[in-house]
Amino acid sequence: MELSYRHFKLSLQELWSAKRHAASFNTTRATYLRSRIIALSYVWAALTLVWIPVDNLTLDTSSYSLTILRICLAATLFTIAHIVRSRHSLRDCRIALVALVMSINVFYLLANHVLGYPHTINTFVYCYTLLPFLHVIMLTIFPLSIRESFSLILATALTQIYVDFQSGFLLSLDIFAIYWLQTVVGFLVIWAQTSKLHMMLRLYRHATLDPLTGVYNRRMLLTLAKRDIENTRTRSRPYSVLLMDLDKFKRINDQYGHFAGDMVLQAFTKTVQETLRKSDIFGRYGGEEFILFLPQCSAENAQLVATRIMSNIRDLAIDVEGVSEPIRVTTSIGISTSLSTQDSLHQLLEKADLALYHAKHNGRDCSRMFDHCCDDVQEKHKRPWLEAAN
Repeated sequence: MELSYRHFKLSLQELWSAKRHAASFNTTRATYLRSRIIALSYVWAALTLVWIPVDNLTLDTSSYSLTILRICLAATLFTIAHIVRSRHSLRDCRIALVALVMSINVFYLLANHVLGYPHTINTFVYCYTLLPFLHVIMLTIFPLSIRESFSLILATALTQIYVDFQSGFLLSLDIFAIYWLQTVVGFLVIWAQTSKLHMMLRLYRHATLDPLTGVYNRRMLLTLAKRDIENTRTRSRPYSVLLMDLDKFKRINDQYGHFAGDMVLQAFTKTVQETLRKSDIFGRYGGEEFILFLPQCSAENAQLVATRIMSNIRDLAIDVEGVSEPIRVTTSIGISTSLSTQDSLHQLLEKADLALYHAKHNGRDCSRMFDHCCDDVQEKHKRPWLEAAN
């Protein structure tokens, strides 16, 4: 169904900057960037040192100064690689990438200063004036946003303009031809980087989002929740889980068809998302079941959230093509809250599951706290009730 894929379409804003990217995607991209920054730093440092004998054989003067510059650049690149190995955030990877680009641009600037800003094409030292080409092309291996890519290329361009200005060839026709070629290369590099980012975003969404509703799928939902609960546990803060189930959902599919059922699920998720905080984790657990993880949320506040969600769902009037009247639905919610450092994700889900069982068998369209459920309900650990209740 065409409507179900709208969540996977990427906007230009998402390719322009990382501000609208999910935190989990930023973590994934940081891992990708980190490995390539480390590899590029080591390779570039090694090639920098390997070139020292070439300078000594081909340059009559300044080879000693260039050797020192190359050793300094290699040491800087090795340091960047060493530091970034222990850093995992996207911010740290961005800083490392900027440091890498700036270090090789500083080397380019100082090397040309030592050589007297050469611009004679038929001499060996002219290869130093071509370094900006390599500096731009090497960025192709990174999945960067348009803003990130443009900023790094701009830093290289400004350094080159300064070098050309010092050489006295800034306004020559040869320089304009080189600038034109580098501009074309720069746009191709930005295109390649953005394409990598676009591909990563699409693969990430297909792997982590439910294609119908656009919220987290079960696998990603539990992965994020497990990490979130562990972080909360170390700080001894409350954590609440809301397990939600649409009442009599199978009757909607039977009476109006699966298209109507899909519309109901989409309307439900959209309504719940309007009540969420930025730190909350919401996703589809399976079928018509959804889970909402509420970090730093007490039992009382979790009950308020559940009440607000149920009220908003009752107010829904879902128009479906071919159905004469709007479809109305309700939801039952099971709530579990952890104040103990011993509660695991599995235990919280089991408690919420049993609380939902209690809500479904006490009239539906209501919420129940696990701590308020009767003892005989808490002793049950199976889920045959779900099909019977629907």
